Amino acid sequence: MTVWFTSDLHLGHRFVARLRGMEVAVHDRQVLAGIQALPPGDRLWILGDLSRGAPEEERRALDLLATHGGHLEMHLIAGNHDSCHPIHKSAFRMQKHFLEVFASVQAYQKLRWEGRSVYLSHFPRPGLDHEGMESRHDEVRLSVDHLVHGHLHRSHPDTGPGMVDVGLDAWGLRPVRQEVVQDLLFSRG
Repeated sequence: MTVWFTSDLHLGHRFVARLRGMEVAVHDRQVLAGIQALPPGDRLWILGDLSRGAPEEERRALDLLATHGGHLEMHLIAGNHDSCHPIHKSAFRMQKHFLEVFASVQAYQKLRWEGRSVYLSHFPRPGLDHEGMESRHDEVRLSVDHLVHGHLHRSHPDTGPGMVDVGLDAWGLRPVRQEVVQDLLFSRG
């Protein structure tokens, strides 16, 4: 089994699709094609932001992922646009909907790679946010040595020592293999 990572799908999100230079329908087809192309039985970690977060858009995104990613073992690290993230007061009510599609849903996850602790989170470390924006949600961000994250929508994955952004914007709108993330993560921290 190969392990893959991605983040910030933003299915149905017109603003993000436009930022990526596409209409929503084209954007969604391209994002879903990258997921559907992964081999059956592989594991995919999605580090948040399936959609814009409006209820009907979130349901649509979950349905699309169930259809196009049903051949995978999918896990979700919830992002700020996912109603199941604990920053939202009704998150506990929403988890059951996400668990219909994902094998697990959580705010972060600790893994071991080459004997080192590596954390998965939607957010980068505290204080780092979108270019020109004040950092938000610092109270739920992790200050750890090795962090794989999304959220930033940057065109490059290297966000600092011991941090790698697996967001679609940094990887040609495709999931990235664990080995690639690991090499980049450990080369700088």
